[in-house]
Amino acid sequence: MLQIIIGIVVALLAILGLVGVILPFLPGTPLILLAAVVYGFGFGFQQIGTGIYIALAILTLFSLVVDYITTSLGAKGFGASKAGMIGAALGALFGFLLGNLPGLFVGPFIGALLGETLWGKGSEGSFKAGLGAAVGVLGGMVVRFLLALAMLALLVYGIAR
Repeated sequence: MLQIIIGIVVALLAILGLVGVILPFLPGTPLILLAAVVYGFGFGFQQIGTGIYIALAILTLFSLVVDYITTSLGAKGFGASKAGMIGAALGALFGFLLGNLPGLFVGPFIGALLGETLWGKGSEGSFKAGLGAAVGVLGGMVVRFLLALAMLALLVYGIAR
C-alpha cells in the first residue's frame, strides 16, 4: 500500500513539475527532481542510479539559470534598460495573477514598456523592449519545457530499467 502511495506522489510531482514549467508560481524542474528523490526514498536510490540523479540535478540547475538568462537577454537584446527588465519581471508576475497564461505573455511586454516609458525612453524603444521581454519569456518557457521533458524521460528510464 505504501508503495502505491509513493508511486502516486511521484507521478503527481512529475506532472506538477511539467505544469510548473509554464506556471510561474510552481518550481517546475525542481519538482521533477523531487519526484526522483521521493522515488529513491520509497524504492531505493540504486533503482534510478547515481548518474541519472546527477543528470537531473544538473538539468534542474541549468533550467533555473536559463529562466533568468532568457528573459534578461530577450529584453536586453531588444534594447531594454534595467527599468525595462524590472518592469518585465513585475509584469510577468502581475500579468499571470490577473490574466493567467495570457497575462504571462502580455504582462512582461506591458511591464517592460511601462518601465522604459517611465525611465524616459521613447515609444519605439519602449515597444522594442517590451517585445524583447515577451520573446525572452516565451523562449525561456520553451527551453525549460524541453529540459523538463528530458528530465521526465530520464526519470521514466531510471524507473523502468
